[in-house]
Amino acid sequence: MKMLKKILLCCLPAVLWILLPASGKAQYQFGYLSYQKALQNMPDYATAQTSLRALKDKYDTEAKYNEERFRKMFADFISGQKNFPQEIMLKRQKELQVAMEQGISFRKDAERMLSKAEDDMMSPLTHKLDSILGIIGHENGFIFIINTDNHDFPFIHTQAGKDLNEIVLARIAGKVLPVSSESTAPGEEKAADPNAKKEEQPAAVSTNTENK
Repeated sequence: MKMLKKILLCCLPAVLWILLPASGKAQYQFGYLSYQKALQNMPDYATAQTSLRALKDKYDTEAKYNEERFRKMFADFISGQKNFPQEIMLKRQKELQVAMEQGISFRKDAERMLSKAEDDMMSPLTHKLDSILGIIGHENGFIFIINTDNHDFPFIHTQAGKDLNEIVLARIAGKVLPVSSESTAPGEEKAADPNAKKEEQPAAVSTNTENK
């Protein structure tokens, strides 16, 4: 999967070079945005994050209790080991081993359950966002939409790609902003129309009066 991603990233600049118009007017071929920023603006994102934090706090409290219990058992074992009979010594050692393994197992289970809970809560949001991006892509004839979060694309030609951040945020909020199909590159003046009539300059008026 990683190799396929590298191949696609290597080929993408060549594809964009072919698609990029030679004229000053740009027909957008793709869009780009911060997916994470858009996701964080989804209506149910804050609720999902609050639920995840509450669940994480619950697991952390249980894990700390287990750790404190193990430390107390270990301290009691160290302080009394010189006086323990052999049978009690072996029993306490086994109890310590079981407590340590239970603590490690709980940590692993908590991480797994948190990961599953996050997937369950975030999956509907990503599906909704993907649907919004799909609609915008089809409406504007985009070939694809790039996620810029991981710095995979340090440079994007703005004559070929359209910044969709504000457009997507507006669509999430229920507003539809137009996506212009033409743009003028920064610092580039609009080409003059050869058929346009030149504005006639008024003749200079002399301020000198003739002496009769």
